[in-house]
Amino acid sequence: MKKDIDFGISYGINETIQFGKKLAKIIEPGDVFKLEGDLGAGKTTFIKGVVNALGYNGIVSSPTYTLINEYNINPKIVHIDCYREQNIDRWFFLGINDYFDDNSIIFIEWPEILESIIPINKSYKIRIKSIGNNKRDIRFSL
Repeated sequence: MKKDIDFGISYGINETIQFGKKLAKIIEPGDVFKLEGDLGAGKTTFIKGVVNALGYNGIVSSPTYTLINEYNINPKIVHIDCYREQNIDRWFFLGINDYFDDNSIIFIEWPEILESIIPINKSYKIRIKSIGNNKRDIRFSL
């Protein structure tokens, strides 16, 4: 994946979605994105932009309660949320390792619990921070 992407400040929901669409142009199957940001920071809104740019027109929701949302587009997008489940053994029981393949693109919210099993070679970090008045500071890093 290209490493020269720059987001910066989003001034609202639509711009956060546009930043997600910008990322969708350069992501590749096998990429894993660790999403950092407080509750309500806009992580799911950002992912909505990604999946919309890849042709998904359905509802995009947070997997806070379902733990994993899959969007069956090409390439497949897997959105994982570890906020409510901090037990690594439960993640293994759910088959989390099966998602880390070269066919899907994975986005993980609250990724710390899975850090030891996230493939390093295609792993990236996206930090979304609310800075007031519907503004978000969105940063990409390796």
